Amino acid sequence: MIYKLHTNFLFSEDRVPNAPQNVRVKTQSTSATLWWDAPPDPTVLIRGYTVEYGEGSISQRIVIEGPDSTSFTVTRLAPNTNYVFAVSAYNEAEGEDGTKVMVAAKTRPAEGVQTEKLWPPTSVRARIEEKSLGGSAIVSWDDPNPENAADNSIDATQRQYVINYGIYESDTQQKVRSNAKAVRLTGLIPGKEYEVAVKVVAGDGSESPWSIRDLFLVPETKKVSKFDWFCRLNDTEMCSIDSSPHWKLCTAKHDTYTQRDAGACPRVQYPSSPAHLTTPPISLPDAQHLCFYFRFALLNFHPGQMKVEIHPDGDTSNRQIVWKTRMANVRTHVVQNVYIPFPQQIRPFKVSVSLKWDGQPMPRVIVHEMDVLSGGCSERSTACNLVSESTTAANGDVDFDSSELPETF
Repeated sequence: MIYKLHTNFLFSEDRVPNAPQNVRVKTQSTSATLWWDAPPDPTVLIRGYTVEYGEGSISQRIVIEGPDSTSFTVTRLAPNTNYVFAVSAYNEAEGEDGTKVMVAAKTRPAEGVQTEKLWPPTSVRARIEEKSLGGSAIVSWDDPNPENAADNSIDATQRQYVINYGIYESDTQQKVRSNAKAVRLTGLIPGKEYEVAVKVVAGDGSESPWSIRDLFLVPETKKVSKFDWFCRLNDTEMCSIDSSPHWKLCTAKHDTYTQRDAGACPRVQYPSSPAHLTTPPISLPDAQHLCFYFRFALLNFHPGQMKVEIHPDGDTSNRQIVWKTRMANVRTHVVQNVYIPFPQQIRPFKVSVSLKWDGQPMPRVIVHEMDVLSGGCSERSTACNLVSESTTAANGDVDFDSSELPETF
């Protein structure tokens, strides 16, 4: 039992507070302000209040510290939508918070005239990428607005999504854009909880309200084997990759018509086939399961071939093909994430990505990232966009996966 003496009153914390009194709510198109009076029993210590809300049912919870905070404004609500709210007081007594007082209210219609109402994205969710060296997460969502012909026109400004994210309850927020219903957020701080919300921007410039925010925790950084090899290609870094003369480093390009990260891309004057990018020697003799990950995009249709080979360092004659595909099967202007498991390598080895073509210019391929990971391919995307032809490695069939995930910019 806890007692606290305050201005001639002895406050007890042996039980939870009673319910707040006179709870009322006033709404705007995208916000709702709640007011209330403190519970009537002056002998029970109050440490703060909780405000909960959601569409139809409770889905979000906010903790307010301090007994004198008897109002709160909930933002990022959808216009013209029914919400339920709950207010309760809390202290450190055993058990749940105090009794909740429930109220319901409807937000006002959106201000201004809209030719077509856009609904906010739904089911916003974040998935942490444990493989990444820095903190990163893939955020995806559903768009309840039906597509139309203008959204898919090459010449029109396509529908986009604005993603707002930042550390939970921080004043610093960042915004990125995506043409797909998913985005990779990078540079996240391990151990911090983040909040993220998404809205739709139509080709005519009209916008939806913000979605209900999602909260996710970036776990503390795990120790990575010192032999694991990571290379994110940019306009200054090749990570000691051995490349044929076909390649050059190209910068990122992000404008209305092009969303492209930096990477290795073809030169203007294409030499003859084949072209390759090969890792430096890698030593992982104790890793029983290995994974090669690379991220690339094909910018134009091409009938050539792409393959991934492994060979011992210093012995190019003993090459093992672990994955290959026809370029005609690769969707253009889509970032492909490829995960290829391969067996244990006792000797130092290299991994090579190569392209082969006949009678045509080199495929316009841009390679963004190449990684070699111990522990196998534990994290893989769920959406497959590429039809592959896989060969058999020493430990079984080679696996492949890819997805449409643009980078933040």
